[in-house]
Amino acid sequence: MSTTKVENVIAASHLGKELELITLATELPNARYSSSGNPSVIIEMETNSSKKAAGVLFSNGKALITGITTLDEGKKIMLNLKKLVKSVDSKVSTKRATKLENMVVKENIGKIVDLKAMALAIPGAEYDPLRFQGLVLRMDKPDASFIIFQSGVLIVTDIISEAKAKKALKELKKFMAESGIAS
Repeated sequence: MSTTKVENVIAASHLGKELELITLATELPNARYSSSGNPSVIIEMETNSSKKAAGVLFSNGKALITGITTLDEGKKIMLNLKKLVKSVDSKVSTKRATKLENMVVKENIGKIVDLKAMALAIPGAEYDPLRFQGLVLRMDKPDASFIIFQSGVLIVTDIISEAKAKKALKELKKFMAESGIAS
């Protein structure tokens, strides 16, 4: 029996102006500056659950919330983040919409998957067990990305709804069944 579970949602918004990251990192509680990759300020945010959420602010004004499992939860935490930033920079907008940017969904199909056979059967599949134990697959129809583990755990991402995740998983499982990849 397979079970599908939302593992993470990323909600996005914009604060309406460019941000001074060093100022925010020094003046906001639970904030730290990160210079790796795309410079940002990461802020620990309170949630209604035991999970930890994080707000991520970029100098161009983009804001992300991660570590949540629903868009509604993301909207509430995003509003709190905007108010927090506004306490340091009064010109920040708290009115802009928050949208679902990405979702990570996990399902365990309860079957062993032959990753080597799958990598050979699917053009563009990435599988290098010495570097990473999962097979990475990007599909155009449906538009989604997967990480597939030998244990039968399937991770789907680059989707923006549970319905799209379920559709993508259904297509992947159909392909796997037709090609005899899952035993």
